[in-house]
Amino acid sequence: MRALWIKPAAGHTGNHIFVDGGSWAFDYHGYTEKDRFLDHTWRGARRRWPGWQASLIELPADILVSEAKSRDYDGLWLREPGQFLHDAMPRAEAYLNRFPAPPP
Repeated sequence: MRALWIKPAAGHTGNHIFVDGGSWAFDYHGYTEKDRFLDHTWRGARRRWPGWQASLIELPADILVSEAKSRDYDGLWLREPGQFLHDAMPRAEAYLNRFPAPPP
């Protein structure tokens, strides 16, 4: 698995980070077939912002929990778990446990 950032082209908005599991993707909606997820994301963004383009950027895992390291990527600025009210990690783990295992 790897974290991928949907980084909009200059002049566009629509950042998103998801987990790439090869044939599947996971984001706040849960698991879905990766090609379907990407097609849905691109079509939706182009409906809102004509001409929208983006790149997929692989992010190292340590970037996802470090504001300082995330700022090394132009256009990315993530919050750390400790910057949320209380401890964000148990809430994140409980959220993930709501979903069944990913497709094989």
